[in-house]
Amino acid sequence: MVRRTLIFLIICFVSTFNSQSQSLKSILKSQTEISPNLSIYVKNLSKNKKIISYQDQKKMVPASNQKIVTTIAALQFLGPNYRFKTSFFLTGKIQKNGINYGNIYVDTKGDPTLSSSKLKKLIKFYKNQGLKEIKGNIIINSNYYEKPYYNSTWKKSWKGLSWAPYISSIAINNNLYNSGDNLYLTDNPLYLLGIIIKRELNKANILFNGKVIIKKISFLDKINPFKIKQHIYSDELSKIITVINKDSNNLYAENLFKKLSANYLRDEGSWRNSQKIVRFLLNKKVGIKNSSFNIEDGSGLSPFNTISTHGMVKLLEFVSKESYFDDFYDSLPIGGKDGTLNKRFKTKPLYLNIRAKTGYIKGVSSLSGYIVGKNNDLYAFSIIVNNHNYSIRDFMERILTAVYYL
Repeated sequence: MVRRTLIFLIICFVSTFNSQSQSLKSILKSQTEISPNLSIYVKNLSKNKKIISYQDQKKMVPASNQKIVTTIAALQFLGPNYRFKTSFFLTGKIQKNGINYGNIYVDTKGDPTLSSSKLKKLIKFYKNQGLKEIKGNIIINSNYYEKPYYNSTWKKSWKGLSWAPYISSIAINNNLYNSGDNLYLTDNPLYLLGIIIKRELNKANILFNGKVIIKKISFLDKINPFKIKQHIYSDELSKIITVINKDSNNLYAENLFKKLSANYLRDEGSWRNSQKIVRFLLNKKVGIKNSSFNIEDGSGLSPFNTISTHGMVKLLEFVSKESYFDDFYDSLPIGGKDGTLNKRFKTKPLYLNIRAKTGYIKGVSSLSGYIVGKNNDLYAFSIIVNNHNYSIRDFMERILTAVYYL
């Protein structure tokens, strides 16, 4: 009797498994008939088992799924506790009458999170030192990141749009400024920083009639023994990548991307040099073939970024074994709760059980991340469709729901 019961249970299990597997295949088949440029790869990381795939070796344009690559590279090479540092120093002594005859220097190091409120605290520090007037100029470092500030592979028609920012070695107030009742995106973030410093000095009643000069700060100026030095630090990298992934912040992603080469190659941070560092990660550390991807920028705006869904899942599996995995996992939007998934996956079983990065540019829709299945297995997945002009959200939800119930 026990043997018959056991055989019956095994038959039921096999029947259920085959039914679920067939369900996945039928969902995929119906979609590929209308989406020939679809690629998908799903893997059960807990059991080290491939679940389903279709054209998973094909190179696809990932759109903002590129931010997964960028943020993992940043965690790998900089660490979750890394902070951007911007150094300010006032040369010369503050005289008894409150006048300083030197310059105020700003040594920029790529921080995309600088704000007017942080500058106010800095200016307050100098005011508390007795500063009433600066006779010199504002000198802002110009050579930490390369020129041009705008990526050559981005559409020219995007210039001036907030989500296609100019990338220099600093960003102040998200590179936005007010003019009358309108909000504009600057094409010269370094100069905007200088103008805001002037404004904050005047608000603090510190006289300044000098110029804003953007140039390389000389070594002699940096080692000047007669200077009053202060630093402004960003939040930890773990918090910055949360903004990048949950809000799909292109400005932060590109500054972080260029930081990789500026930090490690001791040269001007550039798209080209940072591409080399990310390629090294994907190829040598993760084990993705060079022929399976191309890196152009950090945000995914460029249509020349490519990666296979198999490669993306391999990267997601790689990071799941790293010490900083929790920082990365927590940075991803939660289905039905926050970020770019706030209005998606609002019902069970995917509600709160999916962490994934979305991606959209014209003709591209992507979603990559993780699902916790009904048996608490962790799945990594990547779904990318190119050259389409309709939504595949329903397909994504149906196939991921089927994966959940495996």
